[in-house]
Amino acid sequence: MMILRLLFPFLFLFLLVQSVKSKPFKEFKDLKKNQIQYTLSFSKPQNNYCDVEILVSTDSEESLLFSMPVWTPGSYLIREFGRHIERVKAFNENGKELEVFKINKNTWQVNCAGASEVKLTYSVYCNELTVRTSQVNIDHAFISSSGVFMFVRGRLDSKCILKINPYKTWKEISTGLRKIAKNKYEAENYDNFIDCPIEIGNQEIIEFTVAGKKHYICMAGKGNYNADTLKKDFKKIVEVEKDLFDDLPYEDFTFIILLVKNGGGGLEHKNSFAAIGDRNLFDNPERYKRFLGLISHEFFHLWNVKRIRPVALGPFDYDNENYTKMHYVTEGWTSFYDNVFLRRADILNDEEYIEYIERDVNDIMRFSGRFKQSLEESSFDNWIKYYRQDENNRNSQISYYTKGALVAMMLDIEIIRATNARKSLDNVLKLLWQDYKNNPERGYDDARIKELCEQVSGKNLKSFWKNYIAGTKDLPLEEYLGYAGIDMTNKNAEDKISLDVEYTVVLDSVIQITKVYEGGTGFEAGLNFKDRIISINGETVTKANYDAVLNANETGDELIVRIDRDGLEKEIKVTLLTAIPVYKLSLTKYPTENQLKVFNKWIKG
Repeated sequence: MMILRLLFPFLFLFLLVQSVKSKPFKEFKDLKKNQIQYTLSFSKPQNNYCDVEILVSTDSEESLLFSMPVWTPGSYLIREFGRHIERVKAFNENGKELEVFKINKNTWQVNCAGASEVKLTYSVYCNELTVRTSQVNIDHAFISSSGVFMFVRGRLDSKCILKINPYKTWKEISTGLRKIAKNKYEAENYDNFIDCPIEIGNQEIIEFTVAGKKHYICMAGKGNYNADTLKKDFKKIVEVEKDLFDDLPYEDFTFIILLVKNGGGGLEHKNSFAAIGDRNLFDNPERYKRFLGLISHEFFHLWNVKRIRPVALGPFDYDNENYTKMHYVTEGWTSFYDNVFLRRADILNDEEYIEYIERDVNDIMRFSGRFKQSLEESSFDNWIKYYRQDENNRNSQISYYTKGALVAMMLDIEIIRATNARKSLDNVLKLLWQDYKNNPERGYDDARIKELCEQVSGKNLKSFWKNYIAGTKDLPLEEYLGYAGIDMTNKNAEDKISLDVEYTVVLDSVIQITKVYEGGTGFEAGLNFKDRIISINGETVTKANYDAVLNANETGDELIVRIDRDGLEKEIKVTLLTAIPVYKLSLTKYPTENQLKVFNKWIKG
């Protein structure tokens, strides 16, 4: 009897362990066919880790392949998310550990012969806060899902169920996933599952309603924002964008705003988006309006990209680049409309809106990259160029965002003029939206975009496409802007002196070149990236006197510029050329009736 009493605690512990082992998946009692169940936990958030479990039926297969995407939709760069995966293990339904081995950079094979279910577990290191990567720390977790959740090969169409176990001090979960129980969510397939970023922490949640649908502004981090002002302005943006399509194609919408010391950017999703902003921007009217431009841009993507999309952007290939020439529509048209909507919402006035166009004009029309890369090429090559810009990018490429916005503006003006202001680019978007509603699986191509633009305008646009979309002919912006009563002039007079370089200041006052613009004085003389300017014509140059020293000369003068290049000093002979133009846009003082008609249709829709 004494022996039994002594052994009883050990017997109890043994039975408890066996019970746990026999039911390792008790948190998911009802694993259904064509369903994958995920659990997201945070055992060590202070060390920047999250933990993932994936439960899936084997369907009598002898092995299963689990893979990490190598990129995230909306951000066109191979990012190799698999590099942050650690401690991959697998178990069968009885808790027995299964053999796991890696077969390529982003795929793990689990040998599961004889098992009916497999649970894969792994940890992810998350310490990069961008809208396309994840951050976990003691304060919060921002989960960019494509970099955290693996998919099961051959099961992309399976329903995904996610259970979130927040860290003990976190009270809120914000995501576009459909909530089915406390801390439990679902998506109809993997594409929709990873299309929903997740913020977990103690973010402030600000609510408003448009057309009977709830909208949640989730402010993660401290900032000098005013909740009532945000609610008012976000609501304006939602309302004017809804007015274009007469539709809000979601049950609810979640704005995840990540507040940081310095930073910016956004990434679109189907019924949510993530954006990063400087936490102290909100009391600066100019910076705040630019932030609202980002909100307008990402919100517009719920139609243009997430539903109206190029053929190549769905279904996704998570192992390889998805190529398309259509980003001049996905991002260019969106970049045109983001500020149009701010004007329609009366967040911007006419003069402020024109300043935004002026910025785009100077981003393209001052630099020789516009003669070397077309919109189509910029779109197609974004995987290797746009997201990997260097000191020569202004000379070698263009942004499909910015040039795409300018070409969209030209198309808008073409349609307005051709239809006597009865129609605009708005009508093309409405037809694309009707295409989507008729067949949500149908993506568009370049021919369809051109066809609809011609249908709405009643014009043959072959030359327009050849010159400005497929080609590199210079944009006749002065002419097009003039149709709308906007004057375009060069602020750099003939006597403007410049080396046509960009620079940064190092060692407190030393000027170091960061960009050299082709066609400008510095480029023709052979000044290089990272050159440090020591003196000009024998006079020592610092940040304080750089402009004054240059302006003491005239166009055509020869200068001796002494530089430090990689620690060695040398002299460069420089002949001052006419400075590269800087353009100024302004409303015509006395617009004609036709100019007013074009401008008003453009602005008001």
